Amino acid sequence: MKGYLLRDLKRNTELLILAEFLRNPSVRRKEMAEKLGVTEQAISQYVTHLEKERLITSNHGRSKPTRKGTQLLQERLFGLREEIENILRNIQVIDTCLAMATAPIKANDPVGLVMRDGKLVAIPNTTSSSMGIARADANRNEEVLVGNLEGVVDLELGELHLLQLPFEITGGSKSVDLERTMKTIREFSYNEITVGDLIGEVIARKLKLKPDIVYAPIQASLSALSKGLNVLFLGTVDSVREMVSAVESLESETGYKISHRTIDVPLKRRKN
Repeated sequence: MKGYLLRDLKRNTELLILAEFLRNPSVRRKEMAEKLGVTEQAISQYVTHLEKERLITSNHGRSKPTRKGTQLLQERLFGLREEIENILRNIQVIDTCLAMATAPIKANDPVGLVMRDGKLVAIPNTTSSSMGIARADANRNEEVLVGNLEGVVDLELGELHLLQLPFEITGGSKSVDLERTMKTIREFSYNEITVGDLIGEVIARKLKLKPDIVYAPIQASLSALSKGLNVLFLGTVDSVREMVSAVESLESETGYKISHRTIDVPLKRRKN
């Protein structure tokens, strides 16, 4: 199953056997067993299974992958490579970082690193969960390069407010009660405004709100939330569902919890 290829030890052992036979059809099973770290009996059982599945063919002491076996080997290795590359992309060894100086800093000063208003800031001569050493002088509100990093920056994730709008087929932006919607929005505390689709953009314009995020709204919203910024998201049902799904995936991957709630936009009252 895609996404779990690394965990399928039996199939991966079969792939290694296929690869060995592809390189050397005359390889002895004892030699292969020693190379793969399994018993010769296990190799025999694997080979029997591969023959039964028509993944290898054997003749006069020579075994080689069939066309089906070669195709499986290729597809599986590409899948494993994709999984490994996805994991590697999430492993970042960071030796230095840039932060905003909150006060004058001298080179070699110890600094504490914290997130403020979505920015990484360096506070001189203070203790925090993440520490480093300034690599150069910096004035207040200037960038400073920080090295010798230790610890992890404490993250307070932002809150996500999802304002769910009607589809065009049910009235779209024309059916929204703008006055009551604005009152609803004023109850939220937010730093960024995101529109997930065209109707969200139209409503924002009608409410004289200037969206901070229009392009790649889901990715940009997640980035803002991860930096501690509260996000107001305007979109129809499909956009809201897609945003919630992305949040749930991020929570599953990181273990963090993002506070989010969905509110249906107030609609105009029908006239009797």
